[in-house]
Amino acid sequence: MNVADRPPHAVRVLPQDAATRQGTRAGVVSRTLAMVVDGAYAVAGVAIGYGLWAGFRLLRGPRTFAWPQVSFAVLATVALVVAALLLTATWTSTGRSPGARLMGLRVIDREGSPPRLWRSLVRAVTCVVFPLGLFWSAASKRNASLQDLLVRTSVIYDWHERA
Repeated sequence: MNVADRPPHAVRVLPQDAATRQGTRAGVVSRTLAMVVDGAYAVAGVAIGYGLWAGFRLLRGPRTFAWPQVSFAVLATVALVVAALLLTATWTSTGRSPGARLMGLRVIDREGSPPRLWRSLVRAVTCVVFPLGLFWSAASKRNASLQDLLVRTSVIYDWHERA
């Protein structure tokens, strides 16, 4: 099918060198941008949760309503847990977190499949607890972060959806 024959929603805009990079290991810049997007998703999830909690309190007692007071430590902990759960779920199911999807990346195990639950969980927790491990991919010959080395995964460029 010619690009002109496709409906507008089916036309995809890919980087010019996408075909040559398809399946190769992702670099530190793409991975960092994906991490920033994933962090924004986690923060948005916590903000929505806070709003729902406040809304519930408002419905329970509109006359005595006060915004919930939460310490920074609690908010940070909840955000880290939400991020770890988000990453675990998305890596286990498709190998793509929201940031990875945006950047055309996929996390795979040694067989080329999305990592299994335990591997995704360990990788997600180590990414959340020690995000600087990502930058090891800039020095690594195989573009592997410390998390990749620990759980034997790779992050590749993969713009194609899989059925």
